[in-house]
Amino acid sequence: MNKCGYVAVIGRPNVGKSTLINRIVGEKVSIVTAKPQTTRHQILAIHTSAKGQVLFIDTPGMHVGHKKALNKYMNRAAASAVLDVDLILFLVESLVWSKDDEQALKALQHSKTPVILVVNKADLVKQKEKLLPFVHNIFQEYNFHDVYYTAATKGKGVEDLENKIYQLLPESENYYEKDQLTDKSTKYLISELIREQLMLRLHQEIPYSLTVEVESYKDKGPIVHIHALIWTEREIQKNMIIGKQGETLKKVGSLARREIESLIGKKVHLKLWARVKTAWANNETLLQQLGYKDDGF
Repeated sequence: MNKCGYVAVIGRPNVGKSTLINRIVGEKVSIVTAKPQTTRHQILAIHTSAKGQVLFIDTPGMHVGHKKALNKYMNRAAASAVLDVDLILFLVESLVWSKDDEQALKALQHSKTPVILVVNKADLVKQKEKLLPFVHNIFQEYNFHDVYYTAATKGKGVEDLENKIYQLLPESENYYEKDQLTDKSTKYLISELIREQLMLRLHQEIPYSLTVEVESYKDKGPIVHIHALIWTEREIQKNMIIGKQGETLKKVGSLARREIESLIGKKVHLKLWARVKTAWANNETLLQQLGYKDDGF
């Protein structure tokens, strides 16, 4: 009996949604950093096994209190993911409940799809008896189908959760080829790998004021030539991205190049430029030009 279906994974920022999906898929489909709001788009991650195929929809973390157009876009991307899916995983962090969690839970109010509560980072809780009343209180807010405890970074509890997911998916033939990991383009994945390195190395508000656009991708046999633009909102942010004598940009480029070579299996010649688009993150027109389009949901 082959199982196949769509599973939306939602929750507030930084609860481990992308980490959990990458762990199950076995490849880095979504970038991961310790900074909230790393994921900005819906991302389809495809996991194929002998049991069938799970089509995970990774989503931006739902959050409140941010008024920029980019934040509104991310909330829409997350909320729309629960529509027309076969199963929903609602992720929370062990012993942590916030207004952002409440915001994410609101997206489930009118859903008739089964929802599994996934309590992640359970390995960080020394007094396990505290988890029961925590989960009980969450169950007062919503009628979850089941609850699972995981430590996604270490893989603990993930296999049991995966087995449960397959149990709840419909019987169906696979939708995608067995070696396909996502429906996103290579250009998109490259832009995300570059943005990941920027987020890991830049501090304070700068990572949230930048986006990456792959301007050209030319496969010339043994070497792929890639030109990418890093857009930010202010000249001072551009200067910090470049760094003293270009050191920050060089380091980001070197580390991103290694990740891209691993992705495409070829040598890469990567060129990066930092540019300014004033207030791009709060301009609907500029957002669409840079790939933040609702019609992609």
